[in-house]
Amino acid sequence: MRKTMVIIIAVAAVFSGLFFGLGFNTIEWMTQKNQEPIWYFIYPNKFGMPFWYAYMLGGIIPLWGSGVLTGVIVGLVVPVLWRKRKTPSG
Repeated sequence: MRKTMVIIIAVAAVFSGLFFGLGFNTIEWMTQKNQEPIWYFIYPNKFGMPFWYAYMLGGIIPLWGSGVLTGVIVGLVVPVLWRKRKTPSG
């Protein structure tokens, strides 16, 4: 059980960091001046989508996912740290 929890925490930490980086970098990039109405993921002009959809899929949703995974990590770690360890009597 403990090994499974450590694996879940490690995977959640990696994906939370990746989503956090993707979300903030996308939002920073897309909030520059003079953005085109169609935003392209690969240059030159491949895999385009309207700006608002790209903003949501590349920025807002990854930030939300990062928050959820951070909550999973906190929810698994904090109860373990708050448990009192049994001390031998005597």
